[in-house]
Amino acid sequence: MSQDLIKIIKEITMRDDTDEALTLLLGKYLDQRISECRAEVRKFEEKYGMHFEEYEERLDVDINLSYEHEKDYVIWGALLDELEELEKRLRQLKWKSMNS
Repeated sequence: MSQDLIKIIKEITMRDDTDEALTLLLGKYLDQRISECRAEVRKFEEKYGMHFEEYEERLDVDINLSYEHEKDYVIWGALLDELEELEKRLRQLKWKSMNS
C-alpha cells in the first residue's frame, strides 16, 4: 500500500495506527454494505409478503415459475448469502479489534 494512501486513511479516520485506521474503515464499509443488503432483502419481503424460506418453498407450487420469480429467487438468495458473509466478516473484525 502506498504511503500516500496510508496518510489519507490516517487523516480521514484521525487514527495514528494504520491497522486501527484500516479496521475502522473496513468496519464502516461492512456496516454500509450490510444495511444495503438488508434494505434489498426487505424489498423482496414486501413484494412477496413473506420471508425467503417461505418463498422458496412456495415457488413453483403456489407461485408460478416465471422468469421474474426465478430471477427474484436468485437475486434474493444471493443477497442473503452475501449478508451472512458480511455479518460473519464484521464479527471477525470486531473480535480481532477487541483482542488486539
